[in-house]
Amino acid sequence: MSTVVFVHGWGYDAHLWDEVRALLDPTLGIVTLDFGYFGAASPAPTLDEPVLAVGHSLGVLWWLAQSAIPWRRLLSINGFPRFTASADYPGVAPRLLCRMQQQFRKAPATVLADFHARCGGHAPFGLPNLARLAAGLDALGEWDGRARLASRRSDVVALAGTNDPIVPAAMSRMAFGTVEFIDTTGHLLPETHPEICARWIERLADA
Repeated sequence: MSTVVFVHGWGYDAHLWDEVRALLDPTLGIVTLDFGYFGAASPAPTLDEPVLAVGHSLGVLWWLAQSAIPWRRLLSINGFPRFTASADYPGVAPRLLCRMQQQFRKAPATVLADFHARCGGHAPFGLPNLARLAAGLDALGEWDGRARLASRRSDVVALAGTNDPIVPAAMSRMAFGTVEFIDTTGHLLPETHPEICARWIERLADA
């Protein structure tokens, strides 16, 4: 079986994966990275063989646009290869992200509370690291993993929610083509549907 490496999205931490990890085969090798939004950041591991990459939201973009860790398969959960819209991509309007960045500089606690409420789950514990969170918002506007996705499309499986307030279904379809949609509202499939996430991880790990 492959080593499974988890990467969370913006506004969350490694605990996002707790329920998924608890359901996995204990023989799987597991590494969980943390961007340090609410605690210590974890360094990227050095691994001998390509991993099974699992990302949530911004974590998927990180795998496609930034990661130096080699992966053989990628499971995208509520993810995207680019966040903001362009002429050929129906993402989030850049002005909306710009407004969020401006509001975050003025009232970060309010922006975080609103984001967590929209996602539909629990907020992480711990004090937020505002510099790292601001850098994460910048990444949402700057990173673009579409070229890597195009070259590895057959190695990517995408899970998405039918009523995701952060990543609309049309954006998921445009980005990935084939998508396994789960009939739910919210942006946190690892918390609301951990069984489905775990089942896909074990299926891909065995492949």
